[in-house]
Amino acid sequence: MPAEPVPRTIWVDVEDLFQYALANPRPSGIQRLVFEILRVLPDRAARQPDKPRVAFVRHDEGPDLLREVPFAEIAALFESLSEGHGGNPAAAVPPRRQFALRVRRDRPFLQRLRFGLIYRLQKLPPRTSEALLQTAVLQMNVLRTGRRGLALWRGRRQIGALPSGVPPVAPPIPPSSGEQAGAAAMPATAPSLPARPGDVFLVLGAPWVHADYAGLLRRLRQRHGLRPALLLYDLIPLRRPEWCARDLVRSFRHWVETVLPECPRLMAISHATARDVEAYAAETGLALEAPVRPIPIGTGFGLAGQADRLASARPRGLPRPGSYVLFVSTLEARKNHALLFRVWRRLLGEMPREQVPTLVFAGRVGWLVADLMQQLENADWLGGKIRLIRDPSDEELLALYRGCRFTLFPSLFEGWGLPVSESLALGRPCIASDRTSLPEAGGALARYFDPDDLDDACAKIRAVIEDPTGLEAWRERVAREFRHVPWSDSADAIRDAMDRLEAEEEGP
Repeated sequence: MPAEPVPRTIWVDVEDLFQYALANPRPSGIQRLVFEILRVLPDRAARQPDKPRVAFVRHDEGPDLLREVPFAEIAALFESLSEGHGGNPAAAVPPRRQFALRVRRDRPFLQRLRFGLIYRLQKLPPRTSEALLQTAVLQMNVLRTGRRGLALWRGRRQIGALPSGVPPVAPPIPPSSGEQAGAAAMPATAPSLPARPGDVFLVLGAPWVHADYAGLLRRLRQRHGLRPALLLYDLIPLRRPEWCARDLVRSFRHWVETVLPECPRLMAISHATARDVEAYAAETGLALEAPVRPIPIGTGFGLAGQADRLASARPRGLPRPGSYVLFVSTLEARKNHALLFRVWRRLLGEMPREQVPTLVFAGRVGWLVADLMQQLENADWLGGKIRLIRDPSDEELLALYRGCRFTLFPSLFEGWGLPVSESLALGRPCIASDRTSLPEAGGALARYFDPDDLDDACAKIRAVIEDPTGLEAWRERVAREFRHVPWSDSADAIRDAMDRLEAEEEGP
């Protein structure tokens, strides 16, 4: 009897998640999106045993060495990164592989201590409290980075043999021309990655910091016959370089122009990004093997997916429910916080002060906003009518969403627009910018304004503030009509793209 054909494999690169965790205290939208897809992708594959299986790989021992990792290791990393308070994912890992990325038992006490400290600091004069809070956040970030680096080092030492049949490492892929002959190599006895020609190397994250990612993909194609597939988020460093560091613009351009030609399948998180990538390729003469395929983005994302399990008690130190409008985002020039500063100054000049809600910025202070922060300080945060909640926890963010009148998102450029869809998923109306992908994220349930037009933004926002009855009707419509997109839809769209890639290469 002939042997059963072995299903092909989708090898998912997760290395960038581990690298991100070394330097960042909280996950960004990209890391949240990737984890949600990783969480459901193997289960969707298991439902169709005749289809490719899913496995996760790192190349942490060097750019050419691949090692399969269990999902429990990824879950433990993300749990630590997001500071979740649910079950400990590391518990699913055998004891000898339970490394130090597990959730600490003393975290509730530390959370209470943190909330109490914030509550007391925010009672101080704004100039004093902001300086103290900024110092505390910087110190905490240093401690978190050190702790996470130590945890990863210990984890690599403590992780024993992987499950039966799973090789711990793969041999190095032969260096491409121009590489140093003395490049690190694995011992000749190291087992090979069980990859077969036609397998897929799926890239869902943000690996553009990799020094030679195109070279890695090229060698994977040559050595194993793998077919790279890439999920794209946006082309912001290329389209609007004024918002990015010069080194990032150069490195990202090199990454796009060398990596995209290596990928026979390109996907995007929105139709807007798909169109932009194809337009950029046409403008620059970049050859793409196939059109860019947009995939649906799930809405059980971050807070919306955790709302039922997060604590219902409202953390201390937050503004009174119903007294504020919320803008969730890192403070950076692209997000357009400066526009809302101008809008609120105008509202306070044209309306009775007691009728103007507080504007709450929730997020970390990022880049290219030093002038804005100084202006807010000089203006005494408009007498307290603008507040900044730095580095909010998931519990704090959920409480902020639940207590706000509505949300705002005036960003000038996005690949998707998580805060828009997240606001709607949590039942809060959103007034957003009408640029790039944001109308896709908000659909017919959000309202929009021109983010370059102060008059338009002010008129749209003021109209909602002055119409509480209409706002309540809008809120009820959001709760009634918003349709959640399961992450299984995203995973299925990715698998469908892989199936089509296989069919295209096999031909009629």
